[in-house]
Amino acid sequence: MRQLRADLRLDVRVRDLDGRTIASVGERAPRLTSREEADVRAGGVVVRRHPPGFAAPVHDSASGAVVGVVEASAPRHFGPPAVWGPLTLVTVALLVVAVATRPLARRISRPLERLTAAVRRFGGGDLAARAPADTAHARRADEITELTRAFNEMAERVERLVRAEKELLANVSHELRSPLARIRVALELLPRTEDAERRLRDVERDLAELDRLIDDVLTTARLEARSLPTSPTRFDARALLQDVAERARHDPLTAECPVRVADGAAVEVTADRGLLRRALWNLVENAAKYGAPPITLSAARAGDRVALAVADEGRGIDVADREKVFAPFYRGAAAATATGDDARRGVGLGLTIARRIVEMHGGTITIDGPPGCRVVLTIPGYTVPHG
Repeated sequence: MRQLRADLRLDVRVRDLDGRTIASVGERAPRLTSREEADVRAGGVVVRRHPPGFAAPVHDSASGAVVGVVEASAPRHFGPPAVWGPLTLVTVALLVVAVATRPLARRISRPLERLTAAVRRFGGGDLAARAPADTAHARRADEITELTRAFNEMAERVERLVRAEKELLANVSHELRSPLARIRVALELLPRTEDAERRLRDVERDLAELDRLIDDVLTTARLEARSLPTSPTRFDARALLQDVAERARHDPLTAECPVRVADGAAVEVTADRGLLRRALWNLVENAAKYGAPPITLSAARAGDRVALAVADEGRGIDVADREKVFAPFYRGAAAATATGDDARRGVGLGLTIARRIVEMHGGTITIDGPPGCRVVLTIPGYTVPHG
């Protein structure tokens, strides 16, 4: 029995028919059920699966009668359950390693997370975004610290260059106002003759165009710098379109071009009325210069957003140029070929200003067509614009 125990790692017990144990090694096997006991006494062998083991009769060598029972069972450390020990050991080791390395992983990932957030803000237009330095390890010379420092230095240079460019553009435009005013005064003081009157009108028209160019440049610079104050109010968008149409009826450029407002229900919107009116007027002027009558203004609600549209019956804008026309000073073929006496002359800032105003309100501007040309300003209906 000891040999069986050593070779097969079995728990063995021998007992007589009265149930008394004659010999045993290892743990005591579970008791047989009455049916299993009857099968063994009848000379059969009983095999168990749970728990694994067997029971067999012991026969008398002379008579062959059953005189006892031998029972064997596998101990708990035999078979598949034996893997629980190594698994437990590996699990504990992994937990210890995880707990020990977590602070190191956090030390590595935290600066990367801060740098990623700063890069996203900077890419989104926030030129003042910087990645905060790790004060606890500010003197380290590892790669992450060097990368953070390099990004901050680059962002500082880019912000400085962009700020200097905007300030130069705004300052130059502002300084041009004074000589223009002096030229206007000088023109008024000049003697008026029939021959000089035509030339003076040409000069005055050029001065008016230059004055508008300076105004557009200043407006663009202020919008890019987000320095224009916003006055968000809640108003009816269709009433704003009626105001723009009324102005078009009295403006020399659009007086002969029919401008109408499409019928529809009131559409309430929260926005800066003055800035939105400026954007819509720029679109009406473009339609009058480069499109064909009639010009139709419309307002509609699309879910939680409001769509304001200016449409005309002209040839429209080529698909390849629909993104280019929003760039500052870009002029399409119709504007570039306009003559000096043509009222269609422009400077290429109208759509730029309109797009910047819409973006300040958290919206988008799109161009549809043909047939015709339809420019749509889509802004949140109840979102307060930010400056």
